[in-house]
Amino acid sequence: MPNEYRDIVTVDETSFDYIFEQNVTVPLVSGGRIRCNVYRPRGAGPVPAIVTYGPYGKDTHYQDFHPQSFAEVSPQHKSAHAAWETPDPGFWTSHGYAVVRADEQGLGQSPGVLDTMSRDTSEAFCDVIEWAAGQAWSSGKVGLLGISYYAGSQWRVAARRPKGLAAMVPWEGMSDYYRDRCRHGGILSNAFIWFWWNRQVVTN
Repeated sequence: MPNEYRDIVTVDETSFDYIFEQNVTVPLVSGGRIRCNVYRPRGAGPVPAIVTYGPYGKDTHYQDFHPQSFAEVSPQHKSAHAAWETPDPGFWTSHGYAVVRADEQGLGQSPGVLDTMSRDTSEAFCDVIEWAAGQAWSSGKVGLLGISYYAGSQWRVAARRPKGLAAMVPWEGMSDYYRDRCRHGGILSNAFIWFWWNRQVVTN
């Protein structure tokens, strides 16, 4: 018998300079579910959202994931919920944006089968964007912002033209996963993929 899927969302409106909603469920068109964290400015009307979707764990703090890198980050980007290669909620909520950080399907709190960089990944990301655009707290405008994996995924989801997507800022994100990631010049080059999978994904 499969495990029962339960609602485990929590809302904290007092501990931080922003409203923190953890494990919010986003229904997928495919019938699956994604869980995300939502960080919103206090007392604000409808605001634009910055959305990320990836495999590094929405609840894994930057300092725990990459301590040496975190030590080099500007203090204004070091909030209680800073995470690797994604927008810092402390900074962006103070500038009038909501931040939605989703666990990729099959990882963290999102049930399902993990299949990074796949068509299903992009379709689920598309659903999360459209969900964010339709929330009562949202202005209907969604931006994408992220580095590396969180950048490359932007190209693929933007091609699907999700409703509400207004901007994207992909930093250091490859656009051709075959040539740029594992077949440099047509020659098999999977050392990075091996390192990335075991260091960045499996650990979460």
